[in-house]
Amino acid sequence: MAKKYLNPIVAATVVVILYSVMPILSVFISAYITTYAYMLLVVSLLAFILLTGGIERLSFIVNLILPAILYIVCTFFIKTDSLTIWGYKSMLFIMPVIIGYYYIDYKPECLSLFSKALMLALVITAVTTVIGLIRFPEASRILATIATSDDEENIRFSWNNIGGYDFIYTCVLLYPMLILAYKLGRINRIVFFAAFLLLLTLVILSEYTTALLLFLISTILFFAGKRLNESQLLIFGIVAFWVVLLFWDFFSQFLIWLADLFKSDILTERLTALANGITGLENSESNRIELYRMSLNAFWSSPFFGRIFGSKMLGGGHSFILDSLADYGILGGITIVLTYRNVYRRFFKPYSMFPCYGYVLWAFFQAMILSTVNTGMWLGVLALFIPSLLYLIYKQDSEEIYENTMDS
Repeated sequence: MAKKYLNPIVAATVVVILYSVMPILSVFISAYITTYAYMLLVVSLLAFILLTGGIERLSFIVNLILPAILYIVCTFFIKTDSLTIWGYKSMLFIMPVIIGYYYIDYKPECLSLFSKALMLALVITAVTTVIGLIRFPEASRILATIATSDDEENIRFSWNNIGGYDFIYTCVLLYPMLILAYKLGRINRIVFFAAFLLLLTLVILSEYTTALLLFLISTILFFAGKRLNESQLLIFGIVAFWVVLLFWDFFSQFLIWLADLFKSDILTERLTALANGITGLENSESNRIELYRMSLNAFWSSPFFGRIFGSKMLGGGHSFILDSLADYGILGGITIVLTYRNVYRRFFKPYSMFPCYGYVLWAFFQAMILSTVNTGMWLGVLALFIPSLLYLIYKQDSEEIYENTMDS
């Protein structure tokens, strides 16, 4: 066991996980070491995984990430960064899938360590973010708009370990895993409600409306049943959709009540806009509907290859999936669908025979919903964070199921 923890590859992976969820680590490395050191660590880690497993491992990894590679090729034609920065961002894009595959198929025992490191880092950053948002209201939203890492506010907030856009939504996307752990008796009621209150406080103070809505939906699913499976999840979703549609006036009043409850100008404006339907959203200050329409109009102007072959129309910039369609057309859309399919088959489908699979499935669908209404594909959460937590939650059965899927 000691050797496993001292393994430099395992240690490098722990650093990658901590770097992803602890802003203070990134600014510390930048200030006292160098960002290039982290870049070298990422390159070395991927090189080890890709080059030390022989042709069989390499070919399987290539098949697994091939759609993502094709998506990256699409981005090359309209890149605005230098070739070096573009290449580094491309590696970061596919890195979670490669790392997740390697540990699931070859070192599953390390997933327990990763999940514990992840949970500790999440709790620490959630607490410091709550404290930071009390001291610096709207800091998380400011971090989402900062363009450069050397911006003064970015450095100050990072030294206070205040999580921004990526951290807030990572916590929301992992929330179903907290519910799953409670449903299966892996954590007790006190731990669950303490984590629930911390996450609720975090989401409210961050003032991300979509994060709040996804959090509330997942919370409603908590009452769906102790052993929620995929068919029950589907039924629950259909019933919920029709209930909201048929009782929209009640739902609208609920949103207005929430807006009044939280006393946040941003949440009030956006929840009130949502309560007023399409008309309200169109008149909203952010006007997401118009941004989505811009992406769709850009897609229809060049539906096959988007901006790859000269289309000048730009997307709205507020939806990963719709903006990808605008930029890369149907070709980009296909690569996204196939990437999600491969991630689902490799990291989620093996748990379909386990109890409470509906919560696992919701975690996957939630990420796709977020990618549609907001930016990011969230491969780090889907291919590394959630699989690590699932391994710990289903620990007594996980090794057996991974062994049974090695050749799938």
